[in-house]
Amino acid sequence: MPARHACICLLVFVALSSRALAATVSGNVRNSTSGISAARVTLATSDLSFFREARSDAAGGYSFTAIPSGNYLLGASAVGYEYREIPLSVSGSDLSRDFLLGADSQMGRWTIIGNTSPEALFASNSASLLPDGRIFFCHDTEEPVLFDPVTGAKTFPPRSPSQLGCHIPTVLADGRLAFFGGQGTDDFRDAVRTAKAFDPSTMTWEVLPLMFEERWYPGMARLSDGRPLLMGGGQRPNAQRTPTCEIYDPLRRTWTRTGSMSRASDYPPSVLLFTGEVLRTWYPPQLYDPATGQWRDTGQFVQPDRLWPGHCDHSMVVLPDGRAMVCGVTRGSLVAPSMVELYDPQTEQWSLGATPPVTRAQTEVVLLPDGTVLSAGGRLEDPNSTVPTNEFGETKIAEIYDSVLDRWRRVADMNYFREYHATTLLVPDGRVVTTAGTGSPAFPGISNDIEAFEPPYLLRGIRPRIESVSTTDLVNGEPFTMTVSRTSAVTSVVLIGTSSVTHWVDGGVPRLLRLPFTQTGDTVEATVPVESNRAPVGFYILYAMVDDIPSVGKIVRVDPGPRIGNVNAAAGVISDVLFVNGSSGDSGRRWVTLAPTDRLTITMATPPSRTVQGARFALYVSRGFPTSATRTRQRRGATDLGDACFPTPFSGGAPQPLRIANNWGRENILGVASLPSTPAPSVVIDRSSGIGRAIDVTLQAIVRDDASLSGTGASLSNAVLLRVR
Repeated sequence: MPARHACICLLVFVALSSRALAATVSGNVRNSTSGISAARVTLATSDLSFFREARSDAAGGYSFTAIPSGNYLLGASAVGYEYREIPLSVSGSDLSRDFLLGADSQMGRWTIIGNTSPEALFASNSASLLPDGRIFFCHDTEEPVLFDPVTGAKTFPPRSPSQLGCHIPTVLADGRLAFFGGQGTDDFRDAVRTAKAFDPSTMTWEVLPLMFEERWYPGMARLSDGRPLLMGGGQRPNAQRTPTCEIYDPLRRTWTRTGSMSRASDYPPSVLLFTGEVLRTWYPPQLYDPATGQWRDTGQFVQPDRLWPGHCDHSMVVLPDGRAMVCGVTRGSLVAPSMVELYDPQTEQWSLGATPPVTRAQTEVVLLPDGTVLSAGGRLEDPNSTVPTNEFGETKIAEIYDSVLDRWRRVADMNYFREYHATTLLVPDGRVVTTAGTGSPAFPGISNDIEAFEPPYLLRGIRPRIESVSTTDLVNGEPFTMTVSRTSAVTSVVLIGTSSVTHWVDGGVPRLLRLPFTQTGDTVEATVPVESNRAPVGFYILYAMVDDIPSVGKIVRVDPGPRIGNVNAAAGVISDVLFVNGSSGDSGRRWVTLAPTDRLTITMATPPSRTVQGARFALYVSRGFPTSATRTRQRRGATDLGDACFPTPFSGGAPQPLRIANNWGRENILGVASLPSTPAPSVVIDRSSGIGRAIDVTLQAIVRDDASLSGTGASLSNAVLLRVR
């Protein structure tokens, strides 16, 4: 046979052999009566080096074609149904495999993953999820524990300068963990005005300016721009509660008094609603308007008899649809209490939700990435119940509430009975981590163990995976992209706020947002809500979802939106301040968006506690956020912000996007006796209209006590980032 014919025969043989070895795997997914449409069917090797995904058709049929020979796992699931998985060996012949799915009865599981020893957390403890994924546990801030929920490793950061128990924690927009109020000794009546922050990047503590009021058991809600609103708490000498409130500005390091609540309270559960008002529920329910600084009454609970003025019986979260949910109830005089009440911000009315078979107060409440809510432990409120409790009446029951179906589901019990001093929060891999609260309230417990709950959604087959995210600094109204594997079709993109918990309150961002998105291949583009009331400044866990199955999450930050600073919309005039705070990082940054007719005035100042003698100024302008390599000093008293001011020139030539004028002379050198001065150093920035392009620009000042403006010891201001549209 000629060589050419032999080659042709060989190619035909190889092609026919390859076709014979490539099989079709098909079948049906059914319940007891009919086919299940849109069921997720996966075919994968055990190491996931090969992965395919299909959806069943209207009759429940599915099919995979061209499957190479090998050993696989074939799995099927659908929302509300169990997950089933079978081994499959493919050797060239077509195969048919059917699935009969029952109702999802997966209970999840609790596992001991570490401990806080030698530190015993009780009575005055808190837990916060940090931007790097570790958990900061502490009892009184003097003996903290840093715990990695993935590896189980723990470290012991430096103790803070003073004791601070029964505080309220929150992670600020710059990543520092702040603590406000509490008690300065072991006596709860020793209320303090203390505020301080821990920086996990440097492992150092900083004492912040004192609050106006002493606050033991203070309440807190984060406003849309990330400023904490502190409310209530007990005061010396006898823990008498106060109705007063105040707001901390992390950028300016200042406190501002604001309107008082109608009644004094301690640890009132509080959330920022999508409307921009703050709802606090203890007691009575009231709304705070940040624009007016005033509180007003809103709809009363359906079950108002909650043993006020004792400690609060519930926790609160914001559901994906914008309603607020409180979970937990004290029976009191109620005959048939419900653990759930739901607040509608549009009608300002409460309604009862379904209640689980076992009624509890002060239960651990955690919002999960699939939109459901976990309730675990808490004090039993059902008389003559056969549910196991410890000697203090605390349970270890765990249940999940579905607010869409208004239905509860029992899941696996915790390993320990836990009361309200337990600290429980969601971590990026989708588990729920808890510790403490295993004894009598306010006393050490029987265990320092840390346990993690794997909800049923983690036991439902192959999870999608986020391979990369275009940025972890998200901006209101702006899109971002992520690359996703192990699914051909993401069903939702979720942001869920990180938590800083103590007792029954959360100083984090207790809300879940489902983002609009599109998908092309393995690239998903999602958009952050424009409204900062909906997506306020702070840290979130980003999940890619397939049905109710989350990926391992990525911690991201929503940066300040377009209305930072004092805005007069009618006049198009915006003002802001560059505070000379000695920070050269991005911890002080915030965005200001300039529309075509806007004018921005920036005044330079020092914090109230600092004076700079004989200060000399230079203004630096850079594209994006500045580094030492990209800062460009503005040399003229007035300049078009053109190519010469940036390391990367703009394309298209004039007109340039901005014009900057200052009030201190040609070379930007100002000799003053001290700073602040009169008039204050300032710049005015005009936005050119009709430029047809968007850029990001940073303004930052540098100050020295001599005229050189060079060398070491220069103090950088915080930065104002301009988003020019």
